[in-house]
Amino acid sequence: MRYLPMTAFLLSLLVAPSVSESAQPSFSSVIDQFVSQVYPKGSRYFWIINDRTSEVSNEIIVDINTELQVNSEENPQTHRFLLLLSNGKLIGAQKISLGAKVDCHSDEKEI
Repeated sequence: MRYLPMTAFLLSLLVAPSVSESAQPSFSSVIDQFVSQVYPKGSRYFWIINDRTSEVSNEIIVDINTELQVNSEENPQTHRFLLLLSNGKLIGAQKISLGAKVDCHSDEKEI
């Protein structure tokens, strides 16, 4: 009985980080929410991450390709976006050309 409070405290320390991490959406769910808002309801789409970088612990830049299939008679439409995510939220999005050369990494040389 005398170890019960200490055990409960230690258990709460183990569970607390996982609860706070699950409170923030993963960046894949944020990307999926963005793509589902861009394309019409009832359409089929998928997205692929080309590249990503994180220069600060709470920000990430993601380069994605998306493909939209409105109906089976039409050819799929391919688009490309750069997304800025911060603290699990979409801060900015920019549509770029498919052939654009994008380097999501820092301009500084690594030593």
